[in-house]
Amino acid sequence: MSLTIFIAAIVGLLVGASGCYFWRESQLRQQLSEVLEVMQPADYREDISLPMLSQLRRRASISKQQQQQLQEQLFSWQSVLQEAPIGYLQVDAENQVLWCNQTAQNLLQIQKWHSARARLLLELVRSYELDRFIEKTRSTQVANELVWQFHFGYHEAANSRFSKGEAPPTIWLKARSLPLADGVIGVFLESQQERVETVASRERWLGDLAHEIRTPLTVIHLLAETLQSKVTPELTRWTDRVLQETNRSIDLVQHFLELSQLETSATEYLRLVRVDVVRLLRDVWNTLEPIATQRNVQFIYQGPPQVVLDLDLDRFTQVAINLFDNSLKYCPDRGHIWVDIYLSPPDPLVEHSNDSGINRVEIDLYDDGSGLSTKDLPYIFDRLYRGDLSRQRQSSGKSPSDSRTTGSGLGLAIVRQIILAHQGTIVANNHPTTGGAWFHIILPQVTGQNK
Repeated sequence: MSLTIFIAAIVGLLVGASGCYFWRESQLRQQLSEVLEVMQPADYREDISLPMLSQLRRRASISKQQQQQLQEQLFSWQSVLQEAPIGYLQVDAENQVLWCNQTAQNLLQIQKWHSARARLLLELVRSYELDRFIEKTRSTQVANELVWQFHFGYHEAANSRFSKGEAPPTIWLKARSLPLADGVIGVFLESQQERVETVASRERWLGDLAHEIRTPLTVIHLLAETLQSKVTPELTRWTDRVLQETNRSIDLVQHFLELSQLETSATEYLRLVRVDVVRLLRDVWNTLEPIATQRNVQFIYQGPPQVVLDLDLDRFTQVAINLFDNSLKYCPDRGHIWVDIYLSPPDPLVEHSNDSGINRVEIDLYDDGSGLSTKDLPYIFDRLYRGDLSRQRQSSGKSPSDSRTTGSGLGLAIVRQIILAHQGTIVANNHPTTGGAWFHIILPQVTGQNK
């Protein structure tokens, strides 16, 4: 009896062990099937008659080959970027430099960098502007562009052509960022130094030329004034024409000199005082109101009754005169010119600080004329650019000779430089509601009380 029980127990154990074995094998097969499914390459058809272990070995081999191909492609792209004439660097989500080519190392004076050792960007490149630029790209997930003046630190300049005791050199750089996966940011870099130096050289040449021309023009003007009182009445119209043209040429030269001064060292010539912008705009409009009244053009202001800024009063008055004059020339009879002012909260990605807690004042000046030509918009602030002469506002009833053709083509260029000197921006477009010319100005760092 006991033998029977013993045999039954043994059989039971064997049956249980067999069941566990087959259950475990089934689980392993299920897991192996899942692994094979994950490892199956796209457009790959496996012979299902093969044992699973053989399938696994084959797919592991294919996966290894694909990994090698990806490594080769990565190495190939890195080799291309390494020899590229444009700089490239890549940082991870923690702003650690993952990779950078030789051009980027030269532009940013990166010393002793190695891809095997992760280092923060700020450890290698002491550029707050570049660091904030990368953070902005990561935050917005939009490609951005930055042009800035990179200042070499003393430790970076030590290995460059840099005399001891001198201030570290600087270089103008342009960066273009690209958001990648997992917070990684790619940045392309190129030097703008040659372009900046070429522009500066051209500006110096134009300034010198304007200085040389101003003296003979003044002499011609004085001679014409002297002759005007001595010629016969029949010839007076000719002396008047000479005076008119010399006055226009002298104004053009003066505008050139003024623009060159603003472009080279604008902040040195600013005389900042506390100015109520609303009152300034109203005063300028009152000066031009007789011209507006003749054509029944109305001025409409929308915004706070008072906005106080630190401005150069004379320079900003010049901005207002030029912009109002521009709108009056293009505005139709019985038209309207609007000025809207509103206060904007600070940009969290831009560092400003002031007592009022308001970092930006935005000014919109627009009219209800025919607007600016799409072809002209990219060049509207370029010096000597006066747009397509055929694009005169038909509603104004003027011939081209009565409108902007009499200007120097420097008015809006001067406006832009004055705004830039105040650390602001100005953009020209056509207003979405009225269709007329629209100038959008942003001025930072409000002071005083804005009511």
